[in-house]
Amino acid sequence: MQSRALAAKRADVVAKVAPELPEILGDGYRAAFLAYAGSRPMSGGYRRDALNFAEHMLIAGGPADPAARRRLTYWWQDRSGSRPPRRTTRLVRAARAVLVGK
Repeated sequence: MQSRALAAKRADVVAKVAPELPEILGDGYRAAFLAYAGSRPMSGGYRRDALNFAEHMLIAGGPADPAARRRLTYWWQDRSGSRPPRRTTRLVRAARAVLVGK
């Protein structure tokens, strides 16, 4: 019971740190995160946890919706590098997302 409550709190904090994840994954975010958190202890803080969760989802073949998978892939690629993308790169990616329709 206590571990489920901690995992639920962890899911809430990750959703605040990375609000794009629940937006991309929709209603399936919480269940997917709880399944992930049930077998993986958090290490490196909540931002790292969000990245690890996204990576886990992509490796596992999720999400099933191709558009959501593409958005999750872009989100993960933007944040998983050794340094954040430059302002120009973010601007180009945002413009591309608008033109392509996400």
